[in-house]
Amino acid sequence: MTRPLACTLPFAALSAWTTLFAWSSVVAADVAADVLVIDDFEYADASAAGEQWRIAEDSTPVQVMSRPTPTGTTALKLPCDFSRQRRNDRVVYDRDVDLDLVEYGTIVFDFYAQDPAPVRGGTLYFRSGDGWYGAGFGIQRGWNRIRLGKGAFRSEGSPAGWDRVDRVRIAIWKSRDLDTVCAIDHLHARSESIVVVAGRSGTADAQATRDTAERVGDLLDAAGIPHGIHSSDDVIAGALQGRRLAIFAYSPGMEDQEADQVREFVDAGGRVVFFYSIRRDLADMLGLSDTAYRSRQRPGEFDHVVFDTGSVSGLPERIFQASWNITIARPTDHNARVIGWWQDAKGNRGEPAVIVSDRGAFMGHILTGEDLGAKQDFLLALIGHFEPDAWQYAAHHAVTGAVRVGPFTERAELEAFLQRRAPETPHPGQIRKLWQRAEADAATMMQLLDDQRYQDVITRSAQVRNSLAEAYVLAHRPRDGEFRAVWNHSGTGDLASWDDAMRALSEAGFNAVVPNMWWGGVAHYASDLLPRSATFREKGDQIAQAVEAGKRYGIEVHPWKVNYRLGNTTREFTRQMRQAGRLQRKVNGEVTEWLCPSHPENQQLEIDTMVEVARNYDVDGVHFDYIRYPGEDSCYCDGCRERFEADLGQTVQDWPNDCYRGDLADAFRDWRCEQINTVVRETARQVRAIKPHVKISAAVFSGYPGTKRSIGQDWVHWCREGWLDFVCPMNYTTIDSSFQSMTAGQMGHLQGAVPLVTGIGHWRISDEQAIGQAEISRQSGSDGFILFNMGAVLGQRGLPKFGQAMTSTPASPPHNGPVIRFHSSVDDDQPVSVVPGQAMTLEVSMVGLGEHRRPATAVQGRLQVEDPYGQVLSVLMDLPEVGESVSLTIPRQSGTFRVGAMGELTFDDGSTQRFLVRSRPYRFTE
Repeated sequence: MTRPLACTLPFAALSAWTTLFAWSSVVAADVAADVLVIDDFEYADASAAGEQWRIAEDSTPVQVMSRPTPTGTTALKLPCDFSRQRRNDRVVYDRDVDLDLVEYGTIVFDFYAQDPAPVRGGTLYFRSGDGWYGAGFGIQRGWNRIRLGKGAFRSEGSPAGWDRVDRVRIAIWKSRDLDTVCAIDHLHARSESIVVVAGRSGTADAQATRDTAERVGDLLDAAGIPHGIHSSDDVIAGALQGRRLAIFAYSPGMEDQEADQVREFVDAGGRVVFFYSIRRDLADMLGLSDTAYRSRQRPGEFDHVVFDTGSVSGLPERIFQASWNITIARPTDHNARVIGWWQDAKGNRGEPAVIVSDRGAFMGHILTGEDLGAKQDFLLALIGHFEPDAWQYAAHHAVTGAVRVGPFTERAELEAFLQRRAPETPHPGQIRKLWQRAEADAATMMQLLDDQRYQDVITRSAQVRNSLAEAYVLAHRPRDGEFRAVWNHSGTGDLASWDDAMRALSEAGFNAVVPNMWWGGVAHYASDLLPRSATFREKGDQIAQAVEAGKRYGIEVHPWKVNYRLGNTTREFTRQMRQAGRLQRKVNGEVTEWLCPSHPENQQLEIDTMVEVARNYDVDGVHFDYIRYPGEDSCYCDGCRERFEADLGQTVQDWPNDCYRGDLADAFRDWRCEQINTVVRETARQVRAIKPHVKISAAVFSGYPGTKRSIGQDWVHWCREGWLDFVCPMNYTTIDSSFQSMTAGQMGHLQGAVPLVTGIGHWRISDEQAIGQAEISRQSGSDGFILFNMGAVLGQRGLPKFGQAMTSTPASPPHNGPVIRFHSSVDDDQPVSVVPGQAMTLEVSMVGLGEHRRPATAVQGRLQVEDPYGQVLSVLMDLPEVGESVSLTIPRQSGTFRVGAMGELTFDDGSTQRFLVRSRPYRFTE
């Protein structure tokens, strides 16, 4: 029997926490060499603000918003009237400036949203010459501080450099047709003492260098270390002058001018940290020798880095890497010494991995994207070794972050959640003990802060947060009738074997895996149409192994294809595609290793390879990914011109300009959509013709309908046409309100056409935040979630967290039930359809028994009203017979609800299968 909450959790005794964490005023100020105020937004009135900030793209003029702060009294109000028809799905505001931002590594501003639900996100642009630098940012409710490292800015067009910025632009992107208000304040550039260098733009490695630098920047953000992000061009222009520590996250092919600047920086007393790529002369400067490249010779060879924790204060015992190549170096001079070694998957120690000297440090590979908590500790230890003041800032940040758990940033919010949820779980006593432990550790943490024992503060804050996070995890409950899956990028399961991977998924209550088994030019299975991969040659047929193991543990297998993008294919296959004119050409003439989607032979290859997997393997589904163009700047090959002109019935006079930005741009983008549509439509038709039970799904970009224009991906059309059985938008964000906004918008676009399975970027967030986003997904009306990416960290640490409560009981995927249609007169394009009055009428039709491996012969079950978490509110009636409909009268309910059809299918061999299929969400008017 569950005891009353008052006897279970002593929340009242925790009021002292209000003072423990209400100390933000004592947080140390950011260490910054210089601050440049771009706009303080201290305008007398709307007229004065409008003279500076002009509208663009049919936006509504700016206004002034009162905002008393230590630095001013007003902010710039940005009306977002998204409910009216507009040509573009954004509002845009511009201001002319004259700025040299070369030495500044971070752009900072405060941003406000009255209601973030209608907003997909924002972009801050700086115009320079004939192009722009732009960086996106997430938007949350109320005022929030936004920090954008310059490495986050992408180039559009041909910008002339950060020293020639002549315009600032703020764009806010629409998610839903609702009005809201945003505001911006205190826009400034900062020059920090610690910088991360993102490598050169415009090179073959540009994307990798940028992504790696952003990963390091994210880790420093999480640790509370102020920093800037610069490009190699900034370094050449002198951006290191006056800085104290420079981190080169990945800088292949460093030019002489940049190396000269690095040497000058070190000679002046600066320290440098290099990852993976380092010139011989700079290695000598650090005190290293014998640098040599080595590729992985066996799986798991460079699995971890293990540290001598006594060599540098604060080091973790190990970090998980799964590196595929390394650079080996030896310590020789400047007091250089090894502090970390490579360790293989069996625990054998190998070559030196991390070396520190008096001048800096070197690690033999980039920081990969898993085990980010330990990597944060590693980076903080390195920085603290060279810049001891960093520990103070990190300690203050750790204290304020100790109560940031799941979607909650304040203790009171978390307390209210646990107050509400604990009695409904099997774990009220455990939750109580965790809270009490957190309370005791918090008191110790604050005393340590008073004593200025900063490293101990960080350790104790982690204990506080771990206790609260575990309590939060246990306060969830499972729900039936949902798809619980993981994407697996390697296509090998990433544990010791597919058997181990499937066991881990099953024990955690998951029911599906979506492994990346083939690309546009390579396959991990016995393909007769594509070159077979090194993985296939070394480890065997990965689809066959996954399917066999999946059946053993009851895990569905939906192999995933990266469409069009060649991947790690053979040189011969790439040469053949290039010679045949089957590769994409960007608007600037660059040929890329993506298949052109309009080429008839490429379309047929994409269709045939999807059908090949469905025909040759007993899979549960096939899954599209990269089923799109790379961006607006592709494809403009000669074949595209010929085929577009033929379909258009006229000659394009100025190719490609007329189609890129000219009068034919809209027609050309619609035509691009149709090239992708053809592959999806024909794949669905042909797969269902041979195996009707195989489900068709796709990983898609979240920003619909903008995806139609930007990448030719009209995925809502695919769903409404019935080509997909379910869809998985990649809602990857660290901001929960953005996740909720994206998911809600997608529910409105789909209007219940197919189940929505939300994609969660687990690699970017903590386990408990991923659980929180799965909870948001349920609240929003989705029918499941899928995590990216199933690697060793998720498999060994993350999945068990889900299995503790969120997925602790089995669930049947909704696409395996009978075909049931729900219809009401209030159905619309809103995320939750609003019902007027005291009752609603809902028509429920049993269209058919559905397609399954064996013929279904009978169905029985009931209709019920549920809350978004699957709790049954009332039982309505039995299911209708096949081919029949029933009209339900549902009395007024409080809150959001759905109608569920729960029951059991019987097959021709006498076996049975349970199911739970749900309507779209509804709520009555308040």
